[in-house]
Amino acid sequence: MITAPVMKELYRPIESELGLVRQIVGDLWSETLALVYGPDVDIPAPGGKLLRPALTLLSAGASGAEDIAKFAPMATAMELLHLAALAHDDVIDDADTRRGERSLRNRWDNHTAVLGGDYLVARAIALLGGYNATSVILNAVDSVRQMAEGELNYFGRSREAFELDACIRLAKKKTASLFAISCSTPTYLTDPSWRSSLYAYGMGMGVAFQIADDVLDLVQDAETLGKPSCGDLVEGKRTLPILCMHEKLDADGRARLDSFKGGMADSDREWVHEMMETTGARLRSEQLALEYVAESRYSLEDFPPSPYRDAMLHIADFVVTRAS
Repeated sequence: MITAPVMKELYRPIESELGLVRQIVGDLWSETLALVYGPDVDIPAPGGKLLRPALTLLSAGASGAEDIAKFAPMATAMELLHLAALAHDDVIDDADTRRGERSLRNRWDNHTAVLGGDYLVARAIALLGGYNATSVILNAVDSVRQMAEGELNYFGRSREAFELDACIRLAKKKTASLFAISCSTPTYLTDPSWRSSLYAYGMGMGVAFQIADDVLDLVQDAETLGKPSCGDLVEGKRTLPILCMHEKLDADGRARLDSFKGGMADSDREWVHEMMETTGARLRSEQLALEYVAESRYSLEDFPPSPYRDAMLHIADFVVTRAS
């Protein structure tokens, strides 16, 4: 398991620049909340690993940037797009907690949370506009389009029609697209010859990240996750590990698995944890995630050695060994 101190070491090549991103994100988060609560609001800034902005900064360095600090606004925009997507996801999923804190929809209501997410998108685009490069903005907007397409396509399918390949397509649209955009956007200001490789790196890692996330939802405890476990089952979702379980269970097991939409007891969660192991669903899902990690790492093969490239290789491994 990779711990926070190890992640700090992976971020060392961009430590000061990422600190600047964290400060800007915190300031913009406070400004967003102040629109509702007024200037004296005292709510913690969003936590998280800052993985997407870190990858933006590392990709800038790996593709030849001399002044990494120049990419701090771009990296901040990627984190704001991520936070906006989380705000919208919490509305869709009726989620009351996020990273151990109350979600925006829980603090406000669905209507206000959606507007808050929209506001964060607007602030992200404004930051990208500072580079005076249409391509930088269009590349980021493409990720927003892909995330929306993924959700719309998901809601257009019945649960019965949702199969393993559909899970991968959704992961590419909803999760991996922002990773790919976070990694490739710096090349519009550095060396464009690295763009496709960095996009492929982000795409492979993003799919692995989502598969690992779906596994953690089914095997990890709520305290570690920062939200209730088995949330995907309660919400009636069909994720890749859930489908892998479903394939191996008998009729009674499948009926029990399908019965959890709307709520489940602790004993049900324990049963799911056990079935993830005994059906091989966890192993199968993790093996597939490792295949995408291998693709991600391969895309960096031609990059010249650098602390930035090395950190990105280790981060690709991190996405399938993290605990939350």
